[in-house]
Amino acid sequence: MLRPSPTMTAALLAFASTVCFVSARPRTMSSALSASMMTRTAHMPAVTKYRGVGIDALRRKSSSSLSSRAKRHVRCAAAGEIREIGKDDYYQTLKDAGDKLVIVDFFTDWCGPCKMIYPFLEELARDNADSLEIVKLNCAGENRELVNELGVRVLPTFLFYKNEKNVATVKGAKREDLKNLIAEHATASAST
Repeated sequence: MLRPSPTMTAALLAFASTVCFVSARPRTMSSALSASMMTRTAHMPAVTKYRGVGIDALRRKSSSSLSSRAKRHVRCAAAGEIREIGKDDYYQTLKDAGDKLVIVDFFTDWCGPCKMIYPFLEELARDNADSLEIVKLNCAGENRELVNELGVRVLPTFLFYKNEKNVATVKGAKREDLKNLIAEHATASAST
């Protein structure tokens, strides 16, 4: 049996820590990872009300009694400036952004690298609020058809849009690539 060299092993581990591959079935995580990474909102500030109703009351309601849009708003209210969109409002979001650079973060709840880069995305959204809009789209469930149509196969994937046109793509949790592309395309919008 062929054994990988220590250098090759390190490279494979570095790559594996930046991407997840989209599969037809959700992956299970080991108990060690699940304890530290399964809660996507652990780092987010607490939100107590949504449209005058206590969040705890909304969470107690059965999932069928809340619309999917209301569920998205409950989750995103804690996220601050990054909001979650779905297949129904994907293209409208790009249109409404106008001249702003839009970054669409394709993620799933089981993707470790997606969770690790989220605080960095929040920081980017705060620092570039005037020239940048970051939205996220969950690749699971009802959005699966749109994800396949857009050709997303690796998570996280970031699609950069300017005036409704895809201007760049980043596959994997690559902070420097994100920073460089934001600097390039957000600066272009500020100067025009």
